[in-house]
Amino acid sequence: MPLVHSETFQALGARVGSTVTRADGTASAVSSSSADFSGGVSLSYDSTTGAYTVREAGGGTATFLPASKNPSASDATVTVYNKASGNRTDQLVLFNPGASNPKMALSYVSYGIWQQVTDNGATLGVAQQYLLYGIRQAADQPSTGSASYTTLVDGLWANPDGVYSLGGTSSFTANFAAKTVATTLDLVGKHVSTGVSKTLGQFNGSGTIATLGGGFSGTLTHQGTDIDGNIYSGNFAGAFFGPQGQEMGYTFNLTGNGGAAVGAVVGKSN
Repeated sequence: MPLVHSETFQALGARVGSTVTRADGTASAVSSSSADFSGGVSLSYDSTTGAYTVREAGGGTATFLPASKNPSASDATVTVYNKASGNRTDQLVLFNPGASNPKMALSYVSYGIWQQVTDNGATLGVAQQYLLYGIRQAADQPSTGSASYTTLVDGLWANPDGVYSLGGTSSFTANFAAKTVATTLDLVGKHVSTGVSKTLGQFNGSGTIATLGGGFSGTLTHQGTDIDGNIYSGNFAGAFFGPQGQEMGYTFNLTGNGGAAVGAVVGKSN
């Protein structure tokens, strides 16, 4: 899905915000939100200038020109853009589509992360907006059979101890005859300041496929607790992408005891 023409993708969104104490990296005032394809989250590309513009559900926007690309942070997996103005810095990370991506070669779906950091001296205002977008499945979605997908998960977790980048494993299956989906997440965080790892835990998800359009949504249930004994719960929303739904993607939003985790899962059919 390389972008060569100007285009705007309405996106699924999942956002987490927090106030981080500079001295020790702890976080407070954690909040999260999610948005479906009609919720105002989008990614636009201008072929004339080569610029990407991201928009969040609240109407905030940021534009990243080719000159703001960070070559040292970009690689075959992601392309990273950075810019600063006053006490605020913005970063856009785009997962690269195409066969050369070593993590997963995707043709119809991708995702990005827009990070906003406001320097308030002793504290930092931090927000991460996940955007999932692509070329949606055609209207004649399958009504029989089932499919499984190889997936990867990316996310962010904010809790009183601080902000953690999330990784781990995931799975996704679809039963087109019953119009149901099932997913699992096994999530581990890495503190962005100290590098210390922390287990968020395992989640099982179940949901339904819309009658038309290839969208789906469901709930996520914690299988046990996180490493500190906290229980999280939440939801996911996504869609199938490509003419026959060869690929899928969803965003998720989990909350529990002063913390929140958001992220994206993308995958391709086996």
